[in-house]
Amino acid sequence: MNDTTTTGMDSAQLQALAERHRVPYLDVALIAANSEGARPLQGYPRARMQLRPQGSAETWQIILPFDNAQSPFEVADGALRLAGEPVADVVALENDDVVLTYLRAGGRSITLNTHSRSKCTGCLFCPNVIEDAADETLATADQLAEVLEWLMADNGWPDLSHTEVITVCSGCFHYPGMAIDHMAALRMAADRYGFTGRLHLLSSVLRDRADLARLRETCGPFHLTLTMECFERRSLLLKDTKASLTLERAGEILEDCRELDIVGDFTYVAGLDSLETAVKGIGHLAPRVGTFPRIQVFQAHNDYMRRARHRAAEDLTYYLDLRAELEKVFAPTGLVPKSWENYRPLWYSEFAGAAVPGPRV
Repeated sequence: MNDTTTTGMDSAQLQALAERHRVPYLDVALIAANSEGARPLQGYPRARMQLRPQGSAETWQIILPFDNAQSPFEVADGALRLAGEPVADVVALENDDVVLTYLRAGGRSITLNTHSRSKCTGCLFCPNVIEDAADETLATADQLAEVLEWLMADNGWPDLSHTEVITVCSGCFHYPGMAIDHMAALRMAADRYGFTGRLHLLSSVLRDRADLARLRETCGPFHLTLTMECFERRSLLLKDTKASLTLERAGEILEDCRELDIVGDFTYVAGLDSLETAVKGIGHLAPRVGTFPRIQVFQAHNDYMRRARHRAAEDLTYYLDLRAELEKVFAPTGLVPKSWENYRPLWYSEFAGAAVPGPRV
């Protein structure tokens, strides 16, 4: 067995790998945990956890699948353990269901699943098929306002003036107009409570410049994240509405976003493509984004999903090599990842030798 595959690995091997690649041990350990998942726990298919790594005073958010009986990682005796040795204390743990709303960055960022994200299926690697659903489809400004009122009351907020961004994770908007109307209704609802920040949508349905212009006009300050996910095997791994978005077209959309004063970026799942394709594809899009993209470590939630992983990504060095290459790709842009925007990144504590900015949750 290659000594850099995650199955069978222990902390000493991870430490040696971290030193060889000049990457913090924390980052290597959490990348490995994301890649491998953890042994079954309490019937959870997947769980949200807050962790305090050994030797760190900070608490980090991580979401892991709990399906892999062969994983070297497990949660036991209040800790995430690697081959029996503690990697991090578990501060909190709960089932990762698809909830209607949750907070990031201490409430500066609100995420809403207001268009039945749980019913969105078709991409081979998506966890929606195993997560419990607690979201809804809300269509009108009044319905959305009720959710925001509940959120404010639950957190003791007088208004939303402190909130910088409200994100909607796409729930299969089948047409551009559906997405625009939903986001316009959200803007109307949020405006009632003093929100002046940016709306954010993760979707691949908005592609035409005219639709983007209408989006900007009706929804105000906006951030569009294209759900690219991968560059190879797109028709096999993605549902048709995503697979039809080409790399070249995505680049054009991001250029349109920049000209229309829309912040643009993309999602990408590291571990599905060859290393060469991943670097080349992200390198094509990097000069066109307005913020650091959501680059996430591939997670398999069952044996069937594990087959989607690129053979090269079975070796942990794949992720560390990709991490190093992408630091070079993004160096000219000045963009860096933020911890609270991505809970399964390639960069946890350090990016290109500098600390990754928090908050972590």
